[in-house]
Amino acid sequence: MTFTPNRIVIHYGEIALKGDNQPYFLRQQRKNVKRKLRGMDLSWSVRQAHSYIYITIPPGAEYNPEQVKNGLSQVMGIAWFAFVKFIPTSEAYTASKEPDYEIFHEHLTTLAADTYVLEGSFCVRVNRADKTFPSTSPDLERQFGTALIEQTRWQNVDLENPDRTYHVDIYTDGIYFYAEKISGPGGLPVGVTGRVLVLLSGGIDSPVAAYLAAKRGCTMDFIHFTANRLQMENAVEYKVSRIVQDLSRYTYRSRLYLVPYTHFEFEILTPGLEYELVIFRRFMARTAQHLARDTGAQALVTGDNLAQVASQTLENITANSQAVHLPILRPLLTFDKYEIVQLAKQISTYQLSIQPYKDCCSLIGMHPKTKSEHTTLSEIEQSLLPDYDNLITRTMQDALCLTYQNGRLVENG
Repeated sequence: MTFTPNRIVIHYGEIALKGDNQPYFLRQQRKNVKRKLRGMDLSWSVRQAHSYIYITIPPGAEYNPEQVKNGLSQVMGIAWFAFVKFIPTSEAYTASKEPDYEIFHEHLTTLAADTYVLEGSFCVRVNRADKTFPSTSPDLERQFGTALIEQTRWQNVDLENPDRTYHVDIYTDGIYFYAEKISGPGGLPVGVTGRVLVLLSGGIDSPVAAYLAAKRGCTMDFIHFTANRLQMENAVEYKVSRIVQDLSRYTYRSRLYLVPYTHFEFEILTPGLEYELVIFRRFMARTAQHLARDTGAQALVTGDNLAQVASQTLENITANSQAVHLPILRPLLTFDKYEIVQLAKQISTYQLSIQPYKDCCSLIGMHPKTKSEHTTLSEIEQSLLPDYDNLITRTMQDALCLTYQNGRLVENG
């Protein structure tokens, strides 16, 4: 007999704290799980139980467990999940309504035999969610542990740091057997907190900021400023396009707007302009705000990190915020660079981000001012860019849009 999972049980963390809004969050969570499964060509059912979500694996289904594992690991809102063997209550009890421990031992020993580690240690953990079950969790753990020693090759028990932990969860509707809890990203389901527009560079920080915004439930699109107008055949292979393609594994469906900043460059040709970079960042924010009207974004997101570079001093960040009326979210504001890099590696954007690339901000201003003031900048802008609205309109006319979903390009043009 081989241990064959017939369900995937999904547990959530923060969603459980949402009170009256919890049903809304859970509906979105199930919707996102279904979307992820469809992206793997799996039309499995996703249902809600009392305190968890479960996926039913059809009998005889052919699928790649690692692909499913990786896919669900990218669904925001999931605290952890497990491939499980589920036994309904009707099969776990005798005719006299007593637990049929032979059934328990059979499934648990099969699982233990299939996942044996040579000379390894194990423990058994029982979650007795059904408090009417006649035995206590500690008693069941001792009973099941003894059964494993007697009926399998497992001999070493370690309650603190085992090589394998076998779980038996007892609910009113049935019993779950599993050996591995797989971590999800946590947070909130994408789509429950509104839509944002991410100003994406080609560096390490802004993709991580986008990931963190998605983890707080944001649906998102992206805007990136390029040195020239890209042609479609080049845009798909563009480094930033590949970053968005990667991020769409977490954001589900996102549009990338590639916007050339050549019109701004022609307008701002002023030798020795001290505030060029700060003015350019305000231009990017204003252009993004213009686009946000069309995408329905309620806020902008940037990878700004306080005092990491000269353009991100508190004075410059404040001046940039004052250029627009939309709020600018900065998830990385207090992170140090090491923390950002580690998270970039964790979400697999780091290797793309470090590929050679000339960021637009490094091209615009080599020695940016560290302190600026909104009133002063506004006066300079009125002098150099008298028709600001037309500048933004001309810029957006040359924009190119790519749409990514679950790591795939699904639409361009």
